[in-house]
Amino acid sequence: MSFKHKIWALTFKVPSALADAMAEPLGENALAVTVLAPPRKAEAQIEALYDSLPDLPNLTAQLSIVAMIHKIATPKLTIKEMPKLDWLKKVAEDFPPLPIARWTIHGALHRSKVPNRRYALQIDATNAFGTGEHPTTRGCLLMLNWIFKKKLIQRHARVGGHPFLKHQAHKWTPACAGVTPEGKHAFRMLDMGCGSGILAMAAAQLYGGHNVAVDLDPDSVVIAKNNAASNGLRKNIRTSVNRGYNSRLVHQGAPYDLIMANIFAKPLSHMAHDLKRHLRPGGMVILAGLLNHQANMVIAAHRMQKIHLVKCIRLGEWSILVLKA
Repeated sequence: MSFKHKIWALTFKVPSALADAMAEPLGENALAVTVLAPPRKAEAQIEALYDSLPDLPNLTAQLSIVAMIHKIATPKLTIKEMPKLDWLKKVAEDFPPLPIARWTIHGALHRSKVPNRRYALQIDATNAFGTGEHPTTRGCLLMLNWIFKKKLIQRHARVGGHPFLKHQAHKWTPACAGVTPEGKHAFRMLDMGCGSGILAMAAAQLYGGHNVAVDLDPDSVVIAKNNAASNGLRKNIRTSVNRGYNSRLVHQGAPYDLIMANIFAKPLSHMAHDLKRHLRPGGMVILAGLLNHQANMVIAAHRMQKIHLVKCIRLGEWSILVLKA
């Protein structure tokens, strides 16, 4: 993608914990909004791109209101006209390898800098959510790594067939990765609201098996599918466009050993019953996308389904939950 017309970039810095709140007023008219919040850094940089000169006084006024609510000074805005360039390439160049738990997230341009491919995830600049920079994505990866280290997901005996499996004369096809002739079934995971597919790919690297990644945005599903192929995980990940659990692919993959959903608090609460129906007994759940003050609402909705909180971490204003059926 190369811009053939003028592009203006608006940038400013804010405390990392307030980056998402301060970036929200920019989204209505901006072509793109990027939040660069490196782990363990107190300050984040927000950058918004516009195809016409933005109304700086109006934006300043909007940001002043948000800043006042959060009791910080109004950030100093800088705006400049950008040269004509391939902006996705520019973002990729500015996105160095990012370590999170055992994984290293990187763009294609930095692939050679990550020699250990076992837990490397290549995700290039796209319009799909999920590069690891956002606290909710980072929190999900931290929780996934914690579940793996604690061995909270155990493979168990397979009963009957599974729609993903193909068995002919005791020869197991690549689509059957993770299944043993002794009758143990492959790990099954659902990534609800997959975005770039980063969570499904991380789970596939840990457990192999059969991972379903779904999103209501068709572009995100295409991106997730391409990312899976780029990372050599296409055989482990099936993708689909759908809203919630109303999908043939989602039904076919159940019951799941792990369900991950990084969306919003209200949809998470509303879908608690459907989540329970698709989760195997003793299965694990990782939920994110909820603000700290929304955590109790989401926890209560799942407790009513006999899915109980195991662990909660807070990253800035965001809570990430691990629950178990």
